Amino acid sequence: MTDSHGRIHPRFISIGANRIPAASDWDVNSQSIAYGAGNVIALWRVDETETSPSGVFATLKGHTDKVSTVRFVDDTHDSSSVLLSGGVDKVLRVWKLAQPFDTLDIPRYELLAQSPLHDGSIVDIAVEKKGSRHGTTSSEGVERRGKGTIIASASADGSVKIWRLQLSAEGGEVLTHLQTLATKPKYFPLSIALAKLSSPTTKEEDGGVGEEEVWVLAVSGSSNSIQIFVGSTTDSKSDFTPAATLTGHENWIRSLSFVREANSEDLLLATGSQDRYIRLWRVHRGSTLPAQSAGSKMMIMGQALSNKAHRFSAGSSKEEYSITFEALLVGHEDWVYTVSFRKDTSDGKIKLLSASADNSLSIWEADETSGIWVCTARMGEASGMKGSSTATGSTGGFWTGLWSPDGKNVVSFGKNGGWRRWNNSGEGEWEQKGAVAGHIRDVMGVTWEKEGNYLLSTSLDQSTRLYARWKSSKHRSFYEFSRPQIHGYDINSIVSISPTKFVSGADEKLMRVFGEPRGIAKMLEEMCGIQQVDMESLPDVASQPVLGLSNKAVNTTAEEDGEEEKEQGVEGQVYPPFEDSLSRHTLWPEEEKLYGHGYEISTIGCSNAGDVIATACKASSVSHAVIRMFETKTWRQLKPALEAHSLTVNRIAFSRDDAYMLSVGRDRQWTVFGRVTEGLEEFEAPYKVMQVVAKAQTRVIFDGKWVPVEAGRLFVTAARDKTVKVWELQGQEWGCTETVKFEEPITAIDILDRVVESGGGRFVVLAVGLESGVWSVYKAKVKESGGIEAWEKWTAVDGYIVPDKTITQIAWRPTAEGTSFEVAISSEDGSVRIYDVQI
Repeated sequence: MTDSHGRIHPRFISIGANRIPAASDWDVNSQSIAYGAGNVIALWRVDETETSPSGVFATLKGHTDKVSTVRFVDDTHDSSSVLLSGGVDKVLRVWKLAQPFDTLDIPRYELLAQSPLHDGSIVDIAVEKKGSRHGTTSSEGVERRGKGTIIASASADGSVKIWRLQLSAEGGEVLTHLQTLATKPKYFPLSIALAKLSSPTTKEEDGGVGEEEVWVLAVSGSSNSIQIFVGSTTDSKSDFTPAATLTGHENWIRSLSFVREANSEDLLLATGSQDRYIRLWRVHRGSTLPAQSAGSKMMIMGQALSNKAHRFSAGSSKEEYSITFEALLVGHEDWVYTVSFRKDTSDGKIKLLSASADNSLSIWEADETSGIWVCTARMGEASGMKGSSTATGSTGGFWTGLWSPDGKNVVSFGKNGGWRRWNNSGEGEWEQKGAVAGHIRDVMGVTWEKEGNYLLSTSLDQSTRLYARWKSSKHRSFYEFSRPQIHGYDINSIVSISPTKFVSGADEKLMRVFGEPRGIAKMLEEMCGIQQVDMESLPDVASQPVLGLSNKAVNTTAEEDGEEEKEQGVEGQVYPPFEDSLSRHTLWPEEEKLYGHGYEISTIGCSNAGDVIATACKASSVSHAVIRMFETKTWRQLKPALEAHSLTVNRIAFSRDDAYMLSVGRDRQWTVFGRVTEGLEEFEAPYKVMQVVAKAQTRVIFDGKWVPVEAGRLFVTAARDKTVKVWELQGQEWGCTETVKFEEPITAIDILDRVVESGGGRFVVLAVGLESGVWSVYKAKVKESGGIEAWEKWTAVDGYIVPDKTITQIAWRPTAEGTSFEVAISSEDGSVRIYDVQI
């Protein structure tokens, strides 16, 4: 996986799923999962192979607002992977895999086409799935694919559009609009499902295949009924008309799924509702009703349920059909978000997967003897854990349920955006396996542990996450191992101060200091090879009180709290923690709160020695734009607060030897503070103002970093004015020695912490992140007399692998030697990315 220059490739991508049931799908052809993640589509390789690691390998950029639905097309003219997506930006997009999965490079999807704007957000896309299609000969399948694929898209304006997707080697129009349907009475569609009816008009004539295709379309949403449309399609038009309205549910209907019974022309339709029930309906061909529907009433749980037959005709031959109520599935205790049929290709056996806000996935099958549908497997938590539709809900339930193409895996995600996966080895037991997780809002900062052993990130989703290499992975891949802080405020900044401590700052105006618990330290030692010398002095575990924001240290005993200690232990643990454990059992205890600022924390800096931290808050006046310093042994504030800026300080950086501290801000100025080592009173701030340059750049300065001391006393600043400036100590003051211009604002930079030897020269390495998410690497040759020569671009980063939105922070991993480096990048697109950089 390399870029066009062969020097940079993505090592790790972490990004959470949009909490929208329709925004994910599992591809039959590529065996990967696509899910909406903010404005991008994340592509997840579920299983690790000899040549490729598991995890998110790419994000598709193109949507300008949140992605709300994705669907793979099962059958294409060349069996390649084709993806459909829709979102709040009202556009339906078609993507195709251009570079196959069996190469060492990154599988690439290209945007083939996009539809004209809908009048509202696209909320669901329906494509006929293999499990719902009636049997065809191979020649029929080729002919049908040659004519294209019928798809439907539902919009928040209450309309459903019918399209023909044409993928051919000759090119031409990819997406053709055939018809627009309206829901009556108008409601908000939440789900649509599409299947082909077995119509006598689809028959062989003169050795060919008939032109007419007859379809059934089900639409449901913010209504307690399902609308059924029936219509035929040709190459250029369709004639869907309302055929029936199915009633019985008592609340909104959130999900629909069709499947065709084996050795039968009957279709089954599953409907999942917020009334906690799943209903099954039978679409039957012929004027006679199916045997189980002979009566007009059914008795279930002592209640009489209507079994009215809804009759309609379809196709040019007006073939008669009926829809009857088949079964009521009872078992979930909260909203049913999704239902999904799967038919086994070997024996035709049908299973139904349902996902619910009661934190469970259920698998339903019809009993072979009685025909009654029963729950045969249940994954997730006990029903006592309340879900998303309750006021006390905290875990949020399961928002979707997906089958793997072979039926051996099921996946789902919860309100934290993290996925969970279960595997069935064939013996009937479903065992939880590793999956992916990530932030679900803007990631505001990343920081490496002082020695580079692990990475911390923090986000506006009010959580902090820890990533490290899993030594048992074939590719030494990064995984999320801990969620140290789950907070009630948006977290804006984070900095590591030692191997076992970090400080974060949020919108609550104070900083919190966290220490690593012993359970996490043991896990990181066992699974990642990260050793802590003072492990026995660490607290056992952390817990968060109900309605509290502070993670309390808990020193457990085997007798009193053996259960909780066992939950955080690693004895016998094979995989990194799963999502349910991450969100409950990997907190770090809070050690201190640091007060003093009057507004939301904007940035935190830490000396390289880890003895002091410097903090700033959002400010519109001199009195609040101060920098406050704290020493890290007793956490006393060091006085006085440092006054230099008049507006918010955006970044604080220390030189490698801690002799200087740099601050940059919205007031377009930078300030250099010098360290005082003698004559200080107790708890006096050790840094004093040395130089202030007002209007150092013409727009807000976002970032500033020091060059390694071996190259001289220099630092670099980056601003919204689309320039990077180099400042060098000339006598007693710093002066600008170079200005590098860019095409857009620079929002984040970082400089490698050592000088690199390459090609007979010594170089300083700079990573530059832009407002659009693009980033690149620059180098400057170190002069023999001191200082650096002009910056030049070392390598650009392929646009396919960069974030979709503004880069908020860049952090090179601390390293001592070698020519292979890693850099972590956080972005407003909700992602944390780690790249390998070969120099």
